[in-house]
Amino acid sequence: MNRSHSTHLALCIVAVIATGCSKPAEFVPVEGQVFYKEQPLGTGVIMFQPPNGPPARADVVAGAFKLETPGREAGARIGLNKVRIASRATPTGGDAELALGKSLIPERYGTFESSGLTADVKPDGNEPFVFKLTD
Repeated sequence: MNRSHSTHLALCIVAVIATGCSKPAEFVPVEGQVFYKEQPLGTGVIMFQPPNGPPARADVVAGAFKLETPGREAGARIGLNKVRIASRATPTGGDAELALGKSLIPERYGTFESSGLTADVKPDGNEPFVFKLTD
């Protein structure tokens, strides 16, 4: 075996080992928009819950969001996620610190079980997710 051939073979082996040992990404960047009655949702919180692991979360500001998974990589876990969205008015009255304000969107969107919303997060090429909420 000549020196050029053996060097090429060694480089190929190193490349296979290096790529074979790398772990595929579990989380990818996710962003999007939330609309209620065809208007951008002013403020709120959105969460994506994968089948296992912690949920991804983001504040909704002027209808836009960009998810993060606390303690993990930025974004959301790849796969089918259940989605919940909440938006509440600032509470008023004597116990405002302890109270939740009135929901600004239908309550059903506030839980993963009742929202009916899902998001299929792909390993790459995700378009911004758009959620159009109605009464």
